[in-house]
Amino acid sequence: MTTKKTYKTLQETLGLLPGEPLSRYTSFRVGGPADLLAVPRDKKALTAILKAAIQEGLPVTLIGGGTNILVSDKGIKGLVIVLKALKSVPCIIETGHSKGNEKTIYAGSGERLSTVCQFAMDQGLAGLEFAAGIPGTLGGAIIMNAGTATWEISQVVAAVDVIDIKTLKCQTIKKQDLAFSYRQLTPKDILIVGASLTLTSADPARIKKRFDQTLKTKIITQPISLASAGCFFKNPAPHVPAGKLIEEAGLKGMQINGAQVSPLHANFIVNTGNAKCEDIIALKNLVQKTVFEKYQIKLETEVKVTGE
Repeated sequence: MTTKKTYKTLQETLGLLPGEPLSRYTSFRVGGPADLLAVPRDKKALTAILKAAIQEGLPVTLIGGGTNILVSDKGIKGLVIVLKALKSVPCIIETGHSKGNEKTIYAGSGERLSTVCQFAMDQGLAGLEFAAGIPGTLGGAIIMNAGTATWEISQVVAAVDVIDIKTLKCQTIKKQDLAFSYRQLTPKDILIVGASLTLTSADPARIKKRFDQTLKTKIITQPISLASAGCFFKNPAPHVPAGKLIEEAGLKGMQINGAQVSPLHANFIVNTGNAKCEDIIALKNLVQKTVFEKYQIKLETEVKVTGE
């Protein structure tokens, strides 16, 4: 059993933050405190923190950019590790596997996906422009296999550098050894610290045009200026959008305290300013119940709910 003395020792030796509000680290802007919180800036520090937590039997929760997570109002017990500081400036690398007009870029998992997209555009490399407007980090995007109706990031991932959470060994896993599916990646017991993406040289003007068109569409159709976690529910089938089901069930604009089903896009639950996690959960449950009663379809959440 982890004692208060152990917490204090870990806090002092590893520079951890006690009682840090997790609302500061999530795009929903809700969430209670973490018992201890770490924001490692490199692989060495991350490995040391993980090793200490394992030795002390301390439960560990990992958070990337905080854009696809909903944290309980009571917070999270144990250690929370925020990975968004694991950055390395995006760069073009030589792999020996690129063909013809292909090039491979590398970036740390904590780099914002938007930063990686911009680098690719600046280099005249196509393949990421469809990620315009997708929030969060590169590592989070890969773990969730982020994408749109016509594109997923798995299409450009060449390899990932990871730490095995059980053994703490570092290794590179090539794409053929990764299993991507809708909004998930296997294996699961890994922590991504960097990734290689294979992109294609193309006319920079055409790349920018596609990027701008994608971003413009999202600005018009999604509430990207409000606190949310992106699309809240998974689409139950490729041609059955969750947002359409929610809208047709008459739930657009439905509100419980500060939590609201966005009037702009029904698959977004937004924090209008003073929502608590319990409000968002209550609204989630109402949406699931209403859609199931109308269509006999159980909507699964894309957003991960965690904490007490």
